[in-house]
Amino acid sequence: MKKYIPIAIIAFFFFSCQSKEEILQQQYAVEGMALYKTNCENCHQADGSGLRDLYPSINKSKISPEALTCLMRNGKKGNGFMPANAKLQGLDLAELVTYMRDEWGGNKQIYPIDSVQLALKNCN
Repeated sequence: MKKYIPIAIIAFFFFSCQSKEEILQQQYAVEGMALYKTNCENCHQADGSGLRDLYPSINKSKISPEALTCLMRNGKKGNGFMPANAKLQGLDLAELVTYMRDEWGGNKQIYPIDSVQLALKNCN
């Protein structure tokens, strides 16, 4: 029992030093990573590099979060086909975009569900 007390104290201080926003951002990023592995990694690879001309690189993309949200939900036909993924809900999309921006864009901010809903409303 005594071995676990120092670990609990360290964990308490580690998590108590983070703001609610930082903890929430980390939760979004972790959930987004799991969603990426399930829905995106097969084509776009674990590191977001894509597969040559078949699947574009995500890690070097300058696509806006709004356009990315629409692309993930509605897909893209024609040159550079991407299937629609209508099963992704607002929170899923928010977590995915948060993860991608965190992982490859250096942006450690949550992409909020309100922004997802607005983006989806304005999709072309």
